[in-house]
Amino acid sequence: MTFDPIARFYDLDDGRLTDDIPLYLGFAHKTGGPALDLGVGSARLALSLARAGFEVTGIDVSGEMLALARARIMCAGLSDRIRLIQADFTNPPLQEAQFELAYCGYNAFLHLIDGYDQMQALTAWRRALRPGGLLVIDVENPQLEALVVLSGELTQEETLVDEETGWAVRKSTAAWADLPDQILYLRRVYETDDGRWETTFQMRILFQRELALLLACAGYEEMRFYGDYELNPWEPDSPRLIAVAAKPETGGRRRA
Repeated sequence: MTFDPIARFYDLDDGRLTDDIPLYLGFAHKTGGPALDLGVGSARLALSLARAGFEVTGIDVSGEMLALARARIMCAGLSDRIRLIQADFTNPPLQEAQFELAYCGYNAFLHLIDGYDQMQALTAWRRALRPGGLLVIDVENPQLEALVVLSGELTQEETLVDEETGWAVRKSTAAWADLPDQILYLRRVYETDDGRWETTFQMRILFQRELALLLACAGYEEMRFYGDYELNPWEPDSPRLIAVAAKPETGGRRRA
């Protein structure tokens, strides 16, 4: 999917997330970089790593999101540390063995609905890693009880305030699930006094054993699964499903 229709509201809404930043900084320090940001969006995570001194390459298919990222990067004076590429991250135009760390942050991997696309992406990301490099994937841990009761009714969640314009932005969301096909549908609407913007997109309902099998089939090893950003062990009722996996070593020490 593309966030182009609602890109202008991304930083105001999803861009508020900061709880995951220490996790990625920790893995960046562990591996030493450079890092590959898969689904870089408006560069929320990439900027945090770049400020800490790491070089980051960001991939995103959305031109609108990358325009926001470029503006933020220039404002921060970090254009020398962050490179942006507009491309489908299932098959990014990258040379092999460039990165010590690759990460696919906050639910971005769930936009890959088809198993073939998931495998294509994981295999391409493994090729981009150096031997022993780490891949980190962060997705929502599905809770079937909550998914079953979703009605698809559009409900106003909150009113956001755009500090630059002073506009009140009313955010509404509708969600419904196709459990047999493991697809969550989300409709998101933003309204101001000047207009209305909306998009509907799909997200894969992904379970821990399924993700473990995908990673193993794509050639990763030493997989670990965590349930939150403090890296507590994954449990069935954990809020997050965070996978950390390594590209096999061809020699030398292992990092995972």
